[in-house]
Amino acid sequence: MSGYDDIKEEVKASNDIVDVVSNYVRLKKSGRNYMGLCPFHSEKTPSFNVRPDNQFFYCFGCHAGGDVFTFISKIENMTFNESLQFLAERANIKLPENRNFDDPQTKLKEKMFAIYADSTLFYHERLYKPLAKIAQDYVRKRKLNSATLEQFKIGYSGESDELYNFLRNKRIYRQRD
Repeated sequence: MSGYDDIKEEVKASNDIVDVVSNYVRLKKSGRNYMGLCPFHSEKTPSFNVRPDNQFFYCFGCHAGGDVFTFISKIENMTFNESLQFLAERANIKLPENRNFDDPQTKLKEKMFAIYADSTLFYHERLYKPLAKIAQDYVRKRKLNSATLEQFKIGYSGESDELYNFLRNKRIYRQRD
């Protein structure tokens, strides 16, 4: 792991997502997870889900999701670097003076990780929707329990362009700059 990855992981590990999100959203325990009203769109029924086991959040209403860095970036309107600094200060972690997290390679890597995380969550959540009956039958036939499905983020893809449309709506894929 590079020095950058080590710092990022240390900051992430020192900022439990439930604790961080609780500063912005009133969360209620629901099984292993926590639920609350989404801070990113207006709603009356809680659709905002925080998962402490994998340190991720996801809103079933507006499809916002990601890790603690994504949450802080979105809620505080910060860049990744600003959210890293914010969370490092929150955890009393001193970042190196000579860090260069703004280089294009690092930005590209962060964007790719965000796409992987969003894609994983997208497919996993689709497994539980009515349109995934074929996949649900297969899971039952294979006798996969919910813990296994959650641990390995097993999901269902459906139509070929649904992930593309989902990511495009999140403005991850854009027309040429």
